[in-house]
Amino acid sequence: MSCMKSIFTFSHLLYDLFVFSMRITFAMTVAAFKMIVPSRSKNLLGETVLITGAGHGIGRELAIQLASLGCIIVCWDVDTEANRSTMSLVSKNGGEAYGFVVDVSKRLEVREAARLMRKVGVPEVSILINNAAVLYHCPFLNQDTDIIEKTFNVNVLSNFWTIETFLPTMMQNGKGHVVCVCSMCGIYGVSQKVAYCSSKFAVRGLMEALYEELRLDHKNTNIQFTTIYPFYVDTGLARDPKYRFPYIFGVVSPGYAAGEIIKAVRRNYTEYSIPRCLLTLNSINRLIPESAMRLILDFLANVDRKRREKLAARETVAS
Repeated sequence: MSCMKSIFTFSHLLYDLFVFSMRITFAMTVAAFKMIVPSRSKNLLGETVLITGAGHGIGRELAIQLASLGCIIVCWDVDTEANRSTMSLVSKNGGEAYGFVVDVSKRLEVREAARLMRKVGVPEVSILINNAAVLYHCPFLNQDTDIIEKTFNVNVLSNFWTIETFLPTMMQNGKGHVVCVCSMCGIYGVSQKVAYCSSKFAVRGLMEALYEELRLDHKNTNIQFTTIYPFYVDTGLARDPKYRFPYIFGVVSPGYAAGEIIKAVRRNYTEYSIPRCLLTLNSINRLIPESAMRLILDFLANVDRKRREKLAARETVAS
């Protein structure tokens, strides 16, 4: 009896492994096909899109471009005049826009703004784009405590406050899309951006864990999550890193970045880098030894040239 039970268990395991291998093969085939033939872009007409940090840079461009696709735009920013300027540009192009002055790092302000939106009749948010962020350049040991706290309050906690506010309605309606503008600094650590990189790693973890949580709940399969990893966008926050091969690693405009983000949203990508090849390069980099990976990163960043320039500058000052 025991022998028969063992045989049955083993045969069942073999069957499970066979089905598992078939499902893996099918998934990889579909993924490869989608790389060649991208998914059909979904129509965003009539969607209500809330954009944090809408007063400047990528946020402003997202508002303008999404409005041109027929979306209702809700602009959130702590800068009153900048927010009004974005709304004016949207309205001038025939779009519908609402604006609210909100410090997204404060949970109570987020919830109050959502209450005001319902009070004035703003349609329920169906796409949430967490774009607001701050970036400070400073060596780790010279960091001010207030700056570290502000970085995490704006870059991380604000995402918690906005998602917890609007996700329940999306789940109730059976559809929605949550987008977080992260950074390649959420994949690789960068010198003199320790707090910023840490905050973006946290955003990446938030989105991956939340996606997994809702994926296992079959009632919420129509809630989409997209994490965006820009490399360098000319928004005034970051300094040009001066990498080799500028046609790959060079600066892009906020308008171009916004267009790429909208493309990722319309195709329901879970992750998307700007430029797109960077996620593929990261996957390859993670397969090789760390020492080799660091050599590649130093080569791309032209670290040896930067060291020579710093040495030459010190010698000039000394003389």
